[in-house]
Amino acid sequence: MIKILLENVYVQLLIIGLILTLVYLQLMNKRLNEPPTVYYRYPIFGHTFEFIMNCEKLIEESREKYGDAFNLYIFGQLMTVVRKDAIYDVYKKEGQDFNFHESSEVRLVIKYLFPYAALDVDRSVKILRGFFRLKLANNTSKIHQSVIEGMNNFVGECVETKIIKNPNELLLNTYLRIAANIIVGEECANYEDILEIFKDLFYSVINLFYAPSILSLIHPWLHDQVATFSLRFISNHRSKIINRIRPVIERRLFYKKKLGDNWDAPVDVLQVFLDNPEIAPNFNPNHVNYNIIVDTIGVFMFASMANTSNAVAYALVELAKRKKDYWQELYQEVQEINKKSNGKPIYNDFNNMVKLERFIKESLRFNSNVLSIPRPCVRETYTFANGFQIPYGRQVFLDVSEISFSEELNGQNPQKFNAHRHNSPATKPDRDYLVFGIVLLAKILLYHVLLNYNIKAELENTKHKQHAGFLLGPLKPGKAAIVFEKSV
Repeated sequence: MIKILLENVYVQLLIIGLILTLVYLQLMNKRLNEPPTVYYRYPIFGHTFEFIMNCEKLIEESREKYGDAFNLYIFGQLMTVVRKDAIYDVYKKEGQDFNFHESSEVRLVIKYLFPYAALDVDRSVKILRGFFRLKLANNTSKIHQSVIEGMNNFVGECVETKIIKNPNELLLNTYLRIAANIIVGEECANYEDILEIFKDLFYSVINLFYAPSILSLIHPWLHDQVATFSLRFISNHRSKIINRIRPVIERRLFYKKKLGDNWDAPVDVLQVFLDNPEIAPNFNPNHVNYNIIVDTIGVFMFASMANTSNAVAYALVELAKRKKDYWQELYQEVQEINKKSNGKPIYNDFNNMVKLERFIKESLRFNSNVLSIPRPCVRETYTFANGFQIPYGRQVFLDVSEISFSEELNGQNPQKFNAHRHNSPATKPDRDYLVFGIVLLAKILLYHVLLNYNIKAELENTKHKQHAGFLLGPLKPGKAAIVFEKSV
């Protein structure tokens, strides 16, 4: 049988074609001036176990030995880590030469949960950025009230001491309703089933990102099947959300059509979609593209909840850990503004909390990730300013820890926590924090905590930073429980 196949002209041509293709690809790879590959001891596994167990040490040692860019062999494939100016290259070329949305985890989430969000990613991102940049200020009072309600529900007045063992979980529950209020609107945010759906979606996505990529050593397909197993059973979330938001949308479109510019429209992301004639043409609820609205809202909810709860948890834990050094000056600042605003601070009042903002910025810097979210190269070949080249599909990590702990960028002793290093207005947190208004949200929560509680931290043993798949584990190093007591 094999002999007959080999004698077939078409089979011979196929084999020759495959050989020539492989040779061509190999020659193309050799022509590229790729970054050096970090030495590894074990074939197949490469740097995988070091990456999982002590990512921080692996990156530091590789940085010292190999310089501005280097390759790591992780989960069965080469991945490139870039530093310094190359980081800004990638940021500037996001969406053109590099695309976060093409990473394997994001594609799986889009495929199984939010397929309609991918139809026009640029429009969705533009809507999100525009809303948070221009309209977040109008929601300050609403956010403040939601923080008060959330803290009352999950912490209470603390007549007796209360220990919160997982600050991240506390803040996730608190900001879930805030995110729902801002994104789908107050009417929908009052439905408990809507909140539960968003919470289930959040944990399903998180589980995907933390799924052990070790299975990729066998084949990426195997990892994808295991990682997405839970996603296959929650695909009915879209119809449930549509059933809740449809009456709200119909009511809004009715008033918009009837009252025109005299209608006082709600300030939320849902309304931004309804103001878009491509999504809601002619104010006709039967022509509304519900699928795009729901899927894009789902992406927004996940992104805002994940970023906000993690970042604000860092700030809250740092405040508890460093109470001796910072509590009094921060308390005096918020107390003064609280008196001036009669206990009802608005957006400008929170903007004037300069010392609190510096503390939050330092908390974000001090707890920065080791590496960024990976961004695949979407050009046939990309050449960095330093001359190194990478092929299409190569996952690129940004060495953000170097930026966060650079003496040149952050002043003396960057390994030490010092909120006063942010006296210059030029010092800014990462742009993703600004997109979701995280500094403002952190201010509102810490303002409430400083006025109503005494807190302290119960720390576990400090751990080195780990890179668990897509995200760093929350609150590493230094997992902490927070002790809440009523302010006297």
